[in-house]
Amino acid sequence: MRWGLVRHLSSLQLKPPGPLQPTTTVNNHQETILLYRALLRQCTYLPDSAARKYMWSHVVDRFHAYYTKVKLPDGRTVVRKTKAVDEKKLSGALKDARKSLKYLQRANDGHINNLRTVLDMTYGRVGKRRRQLIVKLQAPDPLVDDASVAILSAQISQEPKRKRVPELTDELSALLRSQIKQSSTRFDRAPLKESAPKVPAVNIWQRKFPVKRRVNYIKAWYAKTLDRLMPPLEAAEWERLQGLAAGDVRWDGPVPRRKLGTAQSADSCHSSSRVALRDLPHRLTTSNERIVEKEKHPEINSRPHQLTPRFMRRLWNDVFRKCPRLDWDNERKKWGVTWGDVEKQAMLAFDPHKEPPLSMFDGVDDEGRLHVNPSIVSVDDQGPQPVK
Repeated sequence: MRWGLVRHLSSLQLKPPGPLQPTTTVNNHQETILLYRALLRQCTYLPDSAARKYMWSHVVDRFHAYYTKVKLPDGRTVVRKTKAVDEKKLSGALKDARKSLKYLQRANDGHINNLRTVLDMTYGRVGKRRRQLIVKLQAPDPLVDDASVAILSAQISQEPKRKRVPELTDELSALLRSQIKQSSTRFDRAPLKESAPKVPAVNIWQRKFPVKRRVNYIKAWYAKTLDRLMPPLEAAEWERLQGLAAGDVRWDGPVPRRKLGTAQSADSCHSSSRVALRDLPHRLTTSNERIVEKEKHPEINSRPHQLTPRFMRRLWNDVFRKCPRLDWDNERKKWGVTWGDVEKQAMLAFDPHKEPPLSMFDGVDDEGRLHVNPSIVSVDDQGPQPVK
């Protein structure tokens, strides 16, 4: 039996091994760099200059969250990790980065929902910048005299810390009352209905409402109100967005795409430690991720729009309608709120407030009929006939 197996193996004609095929292997460090560069590249293609700056800084901050600058004793500054990241958390972060890359690509292709969300993030209607603008309004009003400071300090010291409730500043109160009066179709969030919390006097057993429940009730109302409130923009940014929505500020058009680099040979790609982004479609996206993303985001299958001035004005107008502006009124001694709204004016041939030019009535008689050219037709008893 053993000798038969040996004769069988010796009779087989084994082919010599061929040359190794170059394979592209990428670790998490290389993929992170590729995604970082791809995201920054897509940020430079956004059709709004403010969106390009904001999204660029947003991507940089998100990637630099795990790093910090350390100053060495010799004066040099180096970047080092602040904490270790496990593989499971890193894979989740890379997955979010790939989704963000696809989102920016669809926004640059002209998908209206994706591009509108990018503009909302830029002008503080959603996302991190909206929370930053809300925090500015939560700052307490400055006290003008020492007596007010003493009264406020006494109230804070006497009241227990767990019973303190948040209070609305003058800016928040004015903005809240103004937003309640606006139409609910102006905003994407649920409408606001109350300018102050209505705490019930008694509970369901007709007993006095507990103090702890009263504090929690006010805190919940305060958090829900801030989640639906639209923060104001600075005057310069508000006026620039108004000009873009109305067409008064000239739009430079979409940013031209840069040309792709030349493809590398297989030997150079195999020998080099650097891997091009175009060589990794299977690592950046997978079939399962695309199927799941299409189910969660139906706008992926929508038709992309061409980035024209009319299309961009419509998007800027949608964002501008959700942007208020706070101005101090010296006469009334209170804050005034102005909401963004662009009036649509009809394209008229002349100014209706001025006398119309008489040249527009050339070729028409007093009864409004066109003059007949005698060189074209001749009139006799039988009616007008063409000249032979």
